[in-house]
Amino acid sequence: MPRFRRWKRPQIDHLSLRLLALFLAIVLWFLATDRPTTSVGLDQRTVNVETKVEGVGPRLVVTQAPESVSLTLEGPRLLLPFQADDAEAYVDVSGREKGRHRLSVQVRTPSNLSVKAINPPEVELVLEEQVEKRLPVRPSVLGGESGALVRVEEVRPAEMSVYGVESLVEKTAFVLAVVDLSAGAQRARAVPVDAEGIPVPGVAAEREWVDVIVRIEKVADTVGG
Repeated sequence: MPRFRRWKRPQIDHLSLRLLALFLAIVLWFLATDRPTTSVGLDQRTVNVETKVEGVGPRLVVTQAPESVSLTLEGPRLLLPFQADDAEAYVDVSGREKGRHRLSVQVRTPSNLSVKAINPPEVELVLEEQVEKRLPVRPSVLGGESGALVRVEEVRPAEMSVYGVESLVEKTAFVLAVVDLSAGAQRARAVPVDAEGIPVPGVAAEREWVDVIVRIEKVADTVGG
């Protein structure tokens, strides 16, 4: 009686399959780059990209960034979906001074792609100068005991520099140092504030902490003395 051999699943060489896939991808690449119009055809795609700012001079800061732009790109149909996201939009502010500027948008794309439209073709931005200003340090004491008189004898330092863009530094009136005696502290964080005591974001003080030397007296002792 004849014997039947058990069928075995053939071994699959995964490495060979990967090499074959790589070879086919390379062939498609050369077809697309060497003969895009006749082999795979052209297509268009629109992408939204952030507008970068290049060439900002020393001590200048972009305080109003340009808006994003819409790019219409054309390229080989097989490559366009993968390369469209590599396009970059930018404006060059080399040599520009502080102030508001309206500039033409420039685009960098992979060599296989071309730019058909930029919307908007121009964008606005604002450049401001980084400045320094010397301001007084004003203490504020919290958490004193009931019936006690708290006297601020010394604040170290009595003044300090603050840094930031010009429009924000101009709003800054003084550096506030709030010390909480209930926490047993006589050190306070330095906070640049406006004339109403409201912190000004974007402005930094030269020192993080302020030493506030206080003297606590009982009201009865003060009257009796």
